[in-house]
Amino acid sequence: MTTLILHNATLIDGTGADPRPRTSVLVEDGIIQRVASMENMGRPSEGRVIDLSGMTLMPGLTDAHVHFGAVGVNGLTDSSADDNLTTYVISVIENIELALQEGFTTVRDAGGLDAAFARATGQGLIKGPRILPSGSHLSQTGGHGDRRSRYDEEPIRSVPGILAAPVLVDGPEAVRAAARQQLRLGASQVKLMASGGIMSPIDALESVQFTVGEMQAAVCEADMAGKYVLAHCHTSPSVKNALAAGVRSIEHGSILDEETAKGIVEHGAFMVPTLLVMDVLAKSAEAGDIPHYAQMKLRQVHTQMPVSVDLAAQAGVALGSGTDILGARQSGRGAELSLKARVIGPMNAILSATSTNARLFRMEDRIGRVEEGMEADLIGIAGDPLGDINVLAHDGNVRLVVKGGQVVKETI
Repeated sequence: MTTLILHNATLIDGTGADPRPRTSVLVEDGIIQRVASMENMGRPSEGRVIDLSGMTLMPGLTDAHVHFGAVGVNGLTDSSADDNLTTYVISVIENIELALQEGFTTVRDAGGLDAAFARATGQGLIKGPRILPSGSHLSQTGGHGDRRSRYDEEPIRSVPGILAAPVLVDGPEAVRAAARQQLRLGASQVKLMASGGIMSPIDALESVQFTVGEMQAAVCEADMAGKYVLAHCHTSPSVKNALAAGVRSIEHGSILDEETAKGIVEHGAFMVPTLLVMDVLAKSAEAGDIPHYAQMKLRQVHTQMPVSVDLAAQAGVALGSGTDILGARQSGRGAELSLKARVIGPMNAILSATSTNARLFRMEDRIGRVEEGMEADLIGIAGDPLGDINVLAHDGNVRLVVKGGQVVKETI
């Protein structure tokens, strides 16, 4: 039996309860066996004790909207002349490893990551978080996932086991077949593009993409496999269509009205706002690194998303947490919580990235809370995230990362 005690921390347990000072956590064989005051815990005759005096202990953070495979800002790969699959794979692995070092122990890919990377990480070949892959996202012709210039005919092609390029499909049966294929390849959930996007060159942000019938085909296939569908939706009309089709997870929800927010609650769906990527893209726009067509759409979304998050929170929407950051050397994921805390407060921001995401992933019996019987995904933070949520935005403050009971980072 492998025994680990995390000793004398201030515990934020992921339930929304007040922090518990002078608390210790006993982990045996990767499972939390006991949570108690340091005085009542005692010391094991065997195993390891890590003293966390002056630190905050929390559940491992989760990210419901990652794009590890999007190593170039404008697409799946960088635009330099020496692109090749070797450098692509190296960049993807680096993104995966950086996320774990920042305290993210479970993530959900929101399209573009081949499931082979998730398997390799699960086997310990890559030192990263637990990954829930979506594989290729599905887009209609001319939709957000259609990266072709107007007169190009050939889309980017996937390389099985390495590169999961967007799949362009039209009509319910084509969507059904594509969803089945992604599930066959190992997707944990199916990703659809249901509205226009900021970085796609042809579609308008307001465009509503895929019919309800097309999306229902994907939802049906996912349901039969015991899985679900997430959908990229910036606008209320696209959200309404997705909800009517039975989509479980609304991504972005950038320009939301009150009626639609209530609809998300009524359908028992989740919304995953992505505030950080809007800040990152806004800085890129200031530097002139984003095309003009994207700048116009970005301004609209960047302004409205915080308003929509507030509206959704007031309506009672289950708000998950996702970053959506792109490019090589993806870092600073914790800044998403800083931005969200400005709208819903630090505790709710933390819950969005712990217990709420766990429910979204259907893993609430395994992760997201520091309780007996849960898997030991834990992080030790130098500082008080409730007093200063910004401490989560800097990986140097993440002094301890435990994934499945194994210490994978320790800089105490």
